[in-house]
Amino acid sequence: MNNIPKKNIYKVPEGYFEALPSRILMAKKKKDRRIYISGMVAAAIVVIGILVFVFQPEEEQENYYQSNVNEEVEFYIHTGIWGDEEILLLAENPNEILDQITLEEWEGMNYDAEELMNYEILY
Repeated sequence: MNNIPKKNIYKVPEGYFEALPSRILMAKKKKDRRIYISGMVAAAIVVIGILVFVFQPEEEQENYYQSNVNEEVEFYIHTGIWGDEEILLLAENPNEILDQITLEEWEGMNYDAEELMNYEILY
């Protein structure tokens, strides 16, 4: 160890410390610019996402809502949770539904007007 020379083997390039502050400031500005640009891109993506979500065509939303309602109504009817009375109470025009049911029931029957007059129909 004593044989190793004790001189400084590391050499600093000419003007390194004089140019160091300006190089540090330039690197910081580049980094700040990248952060600013990436922040702007992120904000633009968020704004576009919100606009797409909020301003969806209402027709699609209404169709989706109506299909969900129809599925739930069919589920309640088929499972027996809702009976005839509940369905008629929820209908906008229950007389129209009753007329349609009556027409379907009587459509397949053959009846004679004179024959019906012979029977007493009590309500």
